Amino acid sequence: MQTENLSGNQLKKNDNEYYQLYFELKSYVESYGGGLAALAQKVSISKPTLWRWINFKNSKAPNPYHVLSLMKFMTKKKNIRDVAVAAGGEIALYIENSFPGDFERTYPAEVVEDLNEVLKDFYCYLVYLVCNTKNLKSRDDVKKIVGVYSLEQLGLSIEDEDLNDELLIRLGHIADVKIDKLIKHNILIEEDGLLKSICQNPKIEISISKTHMPKLFKFFKEKNMHKHSNLMYGYQESIPRETIKKIVNLQYDTFMKCYKLMENTKTEDGELYILTTFFDSMDFR
Repeated sequence: MQTENLSGNQLKKNDNEYYQLYFELKSYVESYGGGLAALAQKVSISKPTLWRWINFKNSKAPNPYHVLSLMKFMTKKKNIRDVAVAAGGEIALYIENSFPGDFERTYPAEVVEDLNEVLKDFYCYLVYLVCNTKNLKSRDDVKKIVGVYSLEQLGLSIEDEDLNDELLIRLGHIADVKIDKLIKHNILIEEDGLLKSICQNPKIEISISKTHMPKLFKFFKEKNMHKHSNLMYGYQESIPRETIKKIVNLQYDTFMKCYKLMENTKTEDGELYILTTFFDSMDFR
């Protein structure tokens, strides 16, 4: 057979569509002189994962957030566009294909390790979202929003007519501790009684968003559905892969249009509005 004359690396190359990507990642990993364990700790990727990369053990695509984390560390660049440019080759193409929206944003997304570590705490995540808008908030403003979440945690309704600011501020008292933590890590600053985000365009790891996103549904107000100021729909069906790609492209185009509309109309006296989109197949492909 013809394959009997091929080298081990050539066999791997023929069998793996991501061979060139892993080949480039291998070069970067092996260029680090401190050892695999030390590198794994610095880039928050497990040592076994890095080992599999450099030994071509993976036939599927790598986690793009892991690739971004490694390349941010190796290139010493701060935002995602500069990381991709510095990486070049298949790595740059993989990063851009994985995060197309970040390359269309007005300001490039920044990779901030401390931020992602702190935002693993949902209350820090919530406080950060509240403070990272053009409408600056006081501590009491933030406490009221955190109080709404605490209210739902107690099994009470966000639509209760007896709610008042004083009650929500008391329920959201934990926000003080989280605000101080975010300030300590240089993620927020407090000036003239108002809180402002220093990291305005971060690349938040998908694992964090996946963990916290369901909790944001606590803020969905059914009473506003007739006003067309919120939206929630769901549907499932078995469809071809090509149809999935078409749907993803439609959703992506719509999300980017909404994002640009929000960027162009943001105002200091506006409402805090959460825009998100997520979906995937349930097959392990």
